Amino acid sequence: DHVFANENDNSDVYQKVASPIVTAAMEGFNGTIFAYGQTSSGKTHTMMGNHNDPGVIPLAVNEIFRYINQKPNREFLLRVSYMEIYNEVITDLLNPSNTNLKIHENQKKEVYVGSLTENIVNSPSQILTIMTQGETHRHTGGTNMNERSSRSHTIFRMIIESREQNQDQNEADQDTAVKVSALNLVDLAGSERVSQTGSEGIRLKEGGFINKSLLTLGSVIAKLSEGEGNFIPFRDSKLTRILQSSLGGNALTAIICTVTPVSLDETSSTLKFASRAKKIKNKPEVNEVVDDE
Repeated sequence: DHVFANENDNSDVYQKVASPIVTAAMEGFNGTIFAYGQTSSGKTHTMMGNHNDPGVIPLAVNEIFRYINQKPNREFLLRVSYMEIYNEVITDLLNPSNTNLKIHENQKKEVYVGSLTENIVNSPSQILTIMTQGETHRHTGGTNMNERSSRSHTIFRMIIESREQNQDQNEADQDTAVKVSALNLVDLAGSERVSQTGSEGIRLKEGGFINKSLLTLGSVIAKLSEGEGNFIPFRDSKLTRILQSSLGGNALTAIICTVTPVSLDETSSTLKFASRAKKIKNKPEVNEVVDDE
């Protein structure tokens, strides 16, 4: 666990919190990194950053390709998707006409979103271009606390497949283990109070959906922190259902909690959330499938 001050930049946060998870994802572990906190506390800046201070996501992308370049004897295939949860409706940010997507569960009890666009990528610039295009379709709007407030949750997901290159053609008929992992980079909309944001009309409706999903996330975190035997309400929101394996399941997960001096109550609530989340025990394992060549 780490506490960062104003003088720390996104690179400091990335190196301490995110880099170990990104490296593990390249080695076959599922990973999730998300920012949590009240509106206008710096979540999107932490995850996305800017040209002078790149955030967790662009830093992760660059590290992934550095890792690949250092493994010349290993083949990699990277696929990316980008989704938004807005008013409990899932939309494909890489194809915004593809909306109201459904959540499914496969035979292994793994949760996935159906009909989501996946692009194969081979460079950091290609990924960041895709992300920038996706960001233009995200729902944002002005409130008293943030003139460009995120009105939705987004999940940028990378599926990473890799295997050792076959050095001996005579061994081509042998089984090859393929590592397949998912890295989720999540930017949550901020919790907010009407008395502070001045929201009304559509902004008020959006705020209601945001707060409900964050309340469910808090409830899931609280139940998981209490240990075995509790019913966990993953299905009460799209966000917690999609992130189910990241919360107490087969993944390495980091939560970056952002706070601001603007509101004592919201800061206290965020810190309580962080304290509960610390108690959750995930069960990460390397994900391998045998490819019969």
